[in-house]
Amino acid sequence: MLRVGKNTRRAGLIAASVLGAGAAMLLVAMAVVPLLVPAAELRRVAAHALAGSTGQKVEILGEPSIRLLPSPRVVLGKVSFPLPAGQSLDAENVVTRLDLLQLLAGRVVVNDVIVEHPTLVLTGEGMAPALGIAPVLAATDRPELRIVDGTIAWRSSSGLTRELVSGITASLDRVLDSAGIAVAVQFDWREQPVNATLFIDDITAFMAGTLAPMRATVGTDGARARFHGRAALGKAPTMDGAVTADADSLRDLFDWAGMEAPTRSGFGPFSLASRLKLEQGEVALTEASLDLDGNRGDGGLLVKVSGPRPLIQGTFAADRITLAPYGTMRLTGGDRQGWDRGPLNLSALGACDLDLRLSAARVDVGDTALSTVAASAVLSGGRLVLAIGEAHGWGGLLRASLTLAPTAPDPAAIARRPSGAELQLEAEANDVELARALDDIGGFRRIEGTGTFQVDVTGAGRSIQDIATNLQGSAVLTAANGYLNGFDVAQLLQRIERRPLSAGSDWRGGRTAFADLNGRIAISDGVGTVEELAMRGPRAQIEMTGSLSIAQRSLDLAGHAALPAAKGAKTGAIDLPFSVRGPWDEPSIMADPLSLIERSGAALPLLEAVKARAAAGAERAMDGGAAPTDDRQQAPAN
Repeated sequence: MLRVGKNTRRAGLIAASVLGAGAAMLLVAMAVVPLLVPAAELRRVAAHALAGSTGQKVEILGEPSIRLLPSPRVVLGKVSFPLPAGQSLDAENVVTRLDLLQLLAGRVVVNDVIVEHPTLVLTGEGMAPALGIAPVLAATDRPELRIVDGTIAWRSSSGLTRELVSGITASLDRVLDSAGIAVAVQFDWREQPVNATLFIDDITAFMAGTLAPMRATVGTDGARARFHGRAALGKAPTMDGAVTADADSLRDLFDWAGMEAPTRSGFGPFSLASRLKLEQGEVALTEASLDLDGNRGDGGLLVKVSGPRPLIQGTFAADRITLAPYGTMRLTGGDRQGWDRGPLNLSALGACDLDLRLSAARVDVGDTALSTVAASAVLSGGRLVLAIGEAHGWGGLLRASLTLAPTAPDPAAIARRPSGAELQLEAEANDVELARALDDIGGFRRIEGTGTFQVDVTGAGRSIQDIATNLQGSAVLTAANGYLNGFDVAQLLQRIERRPLSAGSDWRGGRTAFADLNGRIAISDGVGTVEELAMRGPRAQIEMTGSLSIAQRSLDLAGHAALPAAKGAKTGAIDLPFSVRGPWDEPSIMADPLSLIERSGAALPLLEAVKARAAAGAERAMDGGAAPTDDRQQAPAN
């Protein structure tokens, strides 16, 4: 059992008496203080503190009242902050919390200001609030500021008000013996919560333009950015430090920010770590490490915002890049039977200017792998030039340049050509595997072998189909030691030699080997005219003329297939005319019927009789006589 001595009990009674007396005196003081401080003084001090903490002029719409529990404070009620240019800032209630010791001494000193349910309404095109926050940040003796459940809205000229940001909760605290500030902000934007913090160690130096230590973070669901370094405001913002950013899905971040991603797929996980330097309106990211959709590159970026459009310049190097997340890069439609008819949208090209250089040890484009790639992308005034200075692919060496630009908005120009996009392509591929190359580029699977092709074309239209319809330019193809898929010329000619009439049906099937192939095509209004197309092989030779419709992906060609005479053979060489017509994926290859009949011993007399009768009929018609009649024809009855 605990025993308490007389001295201990006496000390406890004395302490209790002192505390009771102090509490009584405090209650009396709290009851008397409101009577000692005039209402006018409360109004003046509270308005001064509110103006000092917000940097705005203040209109107190009600009568302030002092409340001592749970802590001494002045309740101002509804407050308005007059703003120019038709903007407005009102708060449903403002509370200024007072220093208790100073209040007991008869002085009113404000520790912090709480602005409850403020609403800032913006008008006009600029939507920039006319708030004077710089004096608040620069001063070290101003009360701290709290904002509870604020809202920012925009009002149109017709009076329609739209909420932009809601649920704003913010605090501005003086730290490091009032030399620095700590700002924390939480708000909801586009139905997503956003959190941001800012720490500046020396706010006076920062506002004067001298670099001061600064740390900043901003984040939302699935995305975060951080800065740690030094910064200054002065006449122009300056920053120098380390920055990191990451997002679970960059596409979701674009959608949330109201921006359109450059492609229909991809732009998933993203991370960036770099050194950032902001100076004279230019942002430089050096020693940057960028990871997007698993594609990692190292390099640097320079962003200039002082011109009419932001300019982004950069150089990156990567070990391996895969374009699979961004969809299959084909010009044909979903069934691969025709060109893509989807509308081309180049509106994103006007957002900024761009100058990027990329080098990669390997680039995967669908099933195609390019190695030792040196590429560039230059965007200026809405005109995009994509260039591959050099790359190894399809077993050979590639060079290409693609220019894309919106068609001119001039009505006269639009009247002469389709609106949408202008395209110019210059490409050269040397010693490539033609089967893979032509299939990947245009879905053409008829030629195998090693070859070289050059393409120089221009076109304009609303879609790839429209551009193909208006295409102008030329194409040259040379190949060696390959095959022409679709028919076996030597086999067919040998069959014709034995039984000519048996080869009158469709020739499709098999393939023809060639030692060399040369083709040259002139393209005008989406139609290619074959200026030269010759194939020479160990067993057969082919020469063709005619045209091909690029827009319709069809062929209309006429040619000769020749089979050299074998050594010691009794018969000579075989030379047979034929035609190639239909879609270039599955064309119909037909021998000339008249030539087949002429080669047939059984059908030749019939052909000669038909020719003779036709000649006789023509001669009788010229003499004015009647055409010959069948011997069995009866004379009409009288």
